[in-house]
Amino acid sequence: MILRLILVLLLLAAALWALHRLRSLPRALLARRLRQAAIWGLIGVLVLAVLTGRLSPLLALIGAAIPVLLRLLALLRLVPELQQILRSLGLGVGAGAGSANGGAGQGASPNSGSLSEDEARAILGVDAKADAEAIRAAHRRLMQRLHPDRGGSDYLAARINAAKRRLLGD
Repeated sequence: MILRLILVLLLLAAALWALHRLRSLPRALLARRLRQAAIWGLIGVLVLAVLTGRLSPLLALIGAAIPVLLRLLALLRLVPELQQILRSLGLGVGAGAGSANGGAGQGASPNSGSLSEDEARAILGVDAKADAEAIRAAHRRLMQRLHPDRGGSDYLAARINAAKRRLLGD
């Protein structure tokens, strides 16, 4: 009992001494030392798990984390498309400046009913040379992702439909 108390006190004193030393280090050196400590700590945990026979739960945790990481990577691939859609709808960062599509949409607010041709092309993500089939394909692709029945909003669906009507003259 006393041996454990002495061990805890020694560990506490060592932690306080290390904290005091880390406060006096420059930021770059501190970051490097913390990375090194994290790596050595991970190695220590793995060695301890191997020695005590508890490596199986760690491997199971790693196995369970793989599908989660794959799902996160798939979501990260959609971020640029979602940013483009939000920017074209006037909801993204820097949308008010009109810099995302070369100044397109100056004079018409994002909430106004009429769209300029440049705004409509930005919403659908098609270039000026796109034919009617490419416009319909872009509309179909966006509606499959952003339809209100599939988790999108009525506003987004209306803007996408308005962009298609503007470009095709429907």
